[in-house]
Amino acid sequence: MKVHFTNLFGQASTSVALMAQNNVMKIVRDFGVNELGIYFYDASHEPWEELNSRMDGIVAGVSYGDVVFFQSPSWNSVEWDNHLVEKLKLSHVKMVMFIHDVQPLMFESNYYLMKAHIDMYNKCDVVVVPSEQMYQKLVSEGLTVKNYVVQKLWDLPHGLELYTPKFEKKLIFSGDPSRFPHIVDWKHSTPLHVYATRTEGVDYSKVHLEGWRTQQELLLELSKGGGFGLVWGNSENPTEERDYYKENVSYKLTTYLAAGIPVVVPDYLSNVDYIREKGLGFVVSSLEEASRVVQECTAEEYDQMVTRAKYTAYLIKNGYFTKKLFIDSMMLLD
Repeated sequence: MKVHFTNLFGQASTSVALMAQNNVMKIVRDFGVNELGIYFYDASHEPWEELNSRMDGIVAGVSYGDVVFFQSPSWNSVEWDNHLVEKLKLSHVKMVMFIHDVQPLMFESNYYLMKAHIDMYNKCDVVVVPSEQMYQKLVSEGLTVKNYVVQKLWDLPHGLELYTPKFEKKLIFSGDPSRFPHIVDWKHSTPLHVYATRTEGVDYSKVHLEGWRTQQELLLELSKGGGFGLVWGNSENPTEERDYYKENVSYKLTTYLAAGIPVVVPDYLSNVDYIREKGLGFVVSSLEEASRVVQECTAEEYDQMVTRAKYTAYLIKNGYFTKKLFIDSMMLLD
C-alpha cells in the first residue's frame, strides 16, 4: 500500500494556497508519501478527452487499495476536482479530503457551488477540516462523513535560526491592502507596520509600509523587530469575512507564531481558544481595543508571551500539526 498527496503547482510563488499545499507536501515526505502533482490552469474549454488523459497521468502511480489525501481545492474548479476524485475512486482507494478552503463559504457569490462541494466531500472516507466550527457548518450543509480530523494550525517548515523578539509597542500586519482597505486607513495610536507590495493609488501615509518580503525574510525580520502580529478580517465586508474567520485557519496567524511574536486576534477567530489557552497574545473585539491592549502591555508581560510562543513556534517549524493530522487521519481508516 502507498500513500499519496495531491500538491498544487502553477500559481505565483506568492500564492498562500500554493505555499500551504507545498509545505504540507514537504512535511509528509518524511512519511514516504508519494506526490500527485496538480497544475493550476484554465480548464474551462478543455475537451473531455484531453482532461481524461491529463487525469490518467496524475493517477498513473495509484494502485488498488492505496490511500490518497486530496488537498482541496485545486483551484481549477469543483467540477475538475470532482472528476479527479471519481477517477481515483475507480482504483478503490481510501480517500482523505484535506480541506484547506471551502470556496462557497469564502464568498457569498460562490455559495451556489456548495452542493457540488458537499457531494465531492461525501465520496471520501475521512475529512480534515480547519476547525470544529467548519465541520459543523459542513454537516449543516449536508456532509455525511463521520470520520474527521481538526487541523488547528498551519505549519511553516523552515531551517532558520530566529531572533528572540523584543518588546515594541507596535502592530504588524502582513497582507494585501486591496483586500483590507481599513488597514491602510489606520486611525489608532499604536503604529501599524504593513508588509505588502505598494499598490498605485493607495495612500499609505497612516501606516509604515515595509514592502513585500519572502517567507524567510519575513520570519527573520519579525523575530528581530518584535511587536505584535495582527490578524483581522475585512471591515468592508464584515459579515462575510467574519463568518469565514470563524471556520478557517489563518495563515497570517501561523506566520506570526512561527516568528515567535505574540499576536492580537479577533474574538471570532476559529482557533481563538488556542491563543487564550497557550497565552500567546490578546483577544479583542475591535481595532481600537487592539491598539489599546498593546499600549497597556508591559515588557514583562510581553517577554512571558514570547517565552510561551517558543513552544508553538517549534511545533510549526517542525511540521507537527500536519504530522498529527496525517497520523490521526490514517488511524481512522479501516
